[in-house]
Amino acid sequence: MTVDYIIIGQGISGTWLSYYLLKECKSIVVIDDASLQSTSNAAGGLINPVTGRRVVTTWMAEKLMPFIWEEYSAIASLLDIEAIVQKNIVVFPAAPDLQQAFHNRIQEHNSYIKTPGLSKDALRQQFDFPFDVFEISPCYVVQMRALLQAWRNYLNNKNSLIEDRFDETSLVFNENTVQYKNITAQKIIYADGVGAAQSKYWQNLPFVKNKGQALIMESKHLDTTCTYKFGHLTLVFLKDNLWWAGSSNELGFSTAQPTEDFREKTAMQLTAILKQPFVIKDHWSSLRPATVERRPFAGIHAVHNQLAILNGMGSKGCSLAPWFAKELAANLVHKSPINPLADVQRFHKILSR
Repeated sequence: MTVDYIIIGQGISGTWLSYYLLKECKSIVVIDDASLQSTSNAAGGLINPVTGRRVVTTWMAEKLMPFIWEEYSAIASLLDIEAIVQKNIVVFPAAPDLQQAFHNRIQEHNSYIKTPGLSKDALRQQFDFPFDVFEISPCYVVQMRALLQAWRNYLNNKNSLIEDRFDETSLVFNENTVQYKNITAQKIIYADGVGAAQSKYWQNLPFVKNKGQALIMESKHLDTTCTYKFGHLTLVFLKDNLWWAGSSNELGFSTAQPTEDFREKTAMQLTAILKQPFVIKDHWSSLRPATVERRPFAGIHAVHNQLAILNGMGSKGCSLAPWFAKELAANLVHKSPINPLADVQRFHKILSR
């Protein structure tokens, strides 16, 4: 088999990269077994333009927010699914300084902060909260599991998916091509999340494995038109009365598996917050491919021209992956530049070792 590009991984990065390369009329094959999707599948899918205790606008938010809506709507139309919905975040500050930070930001132009659409009386029927309430708008929720499965089916129908675990020892570099088993391609692109951190070609990059855990709870009493945020705990509506309650942000951990400590602490927090009964139905855990700089890796290897990468999105994968997948696809096909803050060539020296 001969193709233009081999893509490793069909999580959110691999999905968007394969989408844009197909739009460029390039031939591709995606290599992925079900486990490679686990990080994207376990994500809540929330896109939030505001972050931190200082309530600041996230990196590139002004460009990303309209772009995200347009691109997810386009892929949804292609796949005939609902891929993205607007569900603004209702924020319940947990301390007086956070409350003041929101009050300060609400006075600023284009801060994304406003007074909530839901009344305090309506909110008090659902939640216990000690301070004022604010709304972040717009915020989006990506229907991750529906999108990834629909795109997987699309690739299967085009004979562009190999459901197998990638074996780097089977990779052979020729003068202008790369060979993987019986596949010859111009380039192979690592979009396999934390898997790339174990690659002998990419292991020197400053990856940070970031563990995230979330509980899946059932509640029949919460208003599903919004997302709700209490400190580090966010409630994202999934479907059928099910809510994603997460997520942890663990840099030091002894296991990648769900832990009883997280389950107990989160359940206690939910009990303190929610006025109506809920039932915990599941417990998810995954490792995010974050980076020391909190900026992605996108571009071509410093030594091996047949190698490229799209990785390191961390907890912002739903918003960053489509943008940098499009940049990387344009770079591969048209030699267009990649944002220097994300271009993997900024690590030319360590990749040349």
